[in-house]
Amino acid sequence: MQKIESYFRYILIVAVFVVYGNSLFNQYALDDAIVITENKFVKQGIDGLGDIFTTESFTGFFGFDKQLVAGGRYRPLSIATFAIEHEFFGRNPFVSHFINVLLYAFVVLLIFKLFEKSKIVSSQVAFLIALLYALHPIHTEAVANIKGRDEILAFLFVLVGIYSYLYVNWNRIVKLIMVPVLFFLAMLSKEHAIAFVVLLPLLMYFLNKNRSEIIESGVLVIFPAILFFMVRFQVLGGLHFEESTSLMNNPFVEATYGERIATVLFTWLLYAKLLFFPHPLTYDYYPYHVELVNFASIWPWLSILLVIAVLFFAFMGLAKRKWYSYFIWFFIGTFFLMSNLYFSVGTFMNERFMFMPSLAFIVGLVIVFDWLNRTVFKKQTILFSILFLIGLAYGAKTIDRNKDWENDFTLFTHDVDISTGSAKGNCVAGGQWFEKAVDTKDKKLQKQYYQKARGYLQKSLEIYPTYNDAHLLMGNVKYGLKESFDSIMFHYYSILTRSPRHANAWKNALAVIKSGKPDERVKWYLKFLEFDKDNVEILYNLGVTYGRDLQQFDKSEEYLNSTIEQDPGNLKALKDLAVVYGMTRRFKESADVLQKLVKIAPKDAGAWYNLGLSLNAIQQIDEAQKAFDKSYELDPSRNRVVIKK
Repeated sequence: MQKIESYFRYILIVAVFVVYGNSLFNQYALDDAIVITENKFVKQGIDGLGDIFTTESFTGFFGFDKQLVAGGRYRPLSIATFAIEHEFFGRNPFVSHFINVLLYAFVVLLIFKLFEKSKIVSSQVAFLIALLYALHPIHTEAVANIKGRDEILAFLFVLVGIYSYLYVNWNRIVKLIMVPVLFFLAMLSKEHAIAFVVLLPLLMYFLNKNRSEIIESGVLVIFPAILFFMVRFQVLGGLHFEESTSLMNNPFVEATYGERIATVLFTWLLYAKLLFFPHPLTYDYYPYHVELVNFASIWPWLSILLVIAVLFFAFMGLAKRKWYSYFIWFFIGTFFLMSNLYFSVGTFMNERFMFMPSLAFIVGLVIVFDWLNRTVFKKQTILFSILFLIGLAYGAKTIDRNKDWENDFTLFTHDVDISTGSAKGNCVAGGQWFEKAVDTKDKKLQKQYYQKARGYLQKSLEIYPTYNDAHLLMGNVKYGLKESFDSIMFHYYSILTRSPRHANAWKNALAVIKSGKPDERVKWYLKFLEFDKDNVEILYNLGVTYGRDLQQFDKSEEYLNSTIEQDPGNLKALKDLAVVYGMTRRFKESADVLQKLVKIAPKDAGAWYNLGLSLNAIQQIDEAQKAFDKSYELDPSRNRVVIKK
């Protein structure tokens, strides 16, 4: 028996590395930028650990506490592991992917050992459960995406905690210390490990443990849970369940309450479908890849019937300690925080949310096949042959899906053809083609890439007309395609009507506007001035455009003076205002401005020269000569001016 168990363990390890081996050569993708490549705390290595454990999980990326979803995020442990990796290996996706796969292999081995040790099922059935769990494609988002390590670590520490409590022969004091520590680490990885406050005592109940052992197991998880909430409260400032008003961070913004509940119920059916038939897979379940439904649809009612049936069996088996009952409760417990029923998790659904709950599905599937094999088919091999084929199909799908996770380009451009109704999916796919266009020097290819980007961005804006990210990219793409100036500027202006302080919209708008004709520039500068009437750059550029390009010196004077009011030391504005006064033969005003200028910039030879011209024009000959002499002293390359008296 010992040899068989060892054989099973080797197969499981090999199976994990066979189906995820091709992911080892992938790059960073999706949210890896937030938690790894663009996270300033992670890039500090070990020096960043203090900040990682004392700030919201996305602070290292955004630079401030940006709680995008209800409740905020405090999942420091996986981010801490990325910082440690960076300290020793630098930016190395191979190492990160390898660690993910290795941790996943440990999860699979622990699943096997727990089932084998508990005697709930035979060793062979325990092996099949662990093997199908290892092969199931729904786990690719957690394993092939490095950021998914929070899911892996949470489950790993839970399983180690359970195994340690039940089967490791530690000194009792050591056990009473280590088990809470392990569950605390699980919660620091991802908060839904909190479910084991209930699920561990419930497991003890199903294992026919006595009341004191059941209570003790609960206490051992309650203490780390309390500590976790205390730390989380200290870092995040309490429990914040105010939901975002952005559709990309709360998919129910445009839904009625009835539509919200009906859609949540509908997504539960989609999860069930993916567990049975995991195809097609996508990272993107943002609006509106999953469409809003209401109770006029059959889908929420089917979901309700399924929930009622499942709960009936869960309660029916509870008193009799039927294991199918426990695994129903296991599914509910590990899924409820991610279910969208209580608060929005930021998207309609995600495949990684099934990382823990899927174990219950796998257990149910294998146990049903085992029961049918023993009772109906009298131990014929047909059912296990089917199960074997399912495993092969799962493994093949997993290997194939890993290829999509190679990098952002492969992921976004592949999944957009699945999540065709997603505003975000179309936007980021457009962004990838835009970047590809910018990077290529082949003008023909560049135009093709811009056109591809435009198509996806247009679709994104049709789905979500006020999507700032899509407008920003569309403005950039249209500029690359040399489309009409007004159509380009419209997109930046549209963003600023909703978000007047949108830094990238301002940056791009003020860069692109310079390419317009003078009257076009004036038109859009004036429109942008609506959002920031004291914007020095706009005021100055209006002054220059009116004066230099349109010869409207009165307007030029107005805006250059406004510039100087906001920024008295603005050398360019002072110089240009002096020029305006000179062009309108107001040499006294020109000289006054230039005298201010040379006080601020006494080494500006050009300013001294112009001052000499203005003073000479108003017959202040001696002062003019001094200005010319100073100009020549600072810049001997200039022609020396000597005024004839």
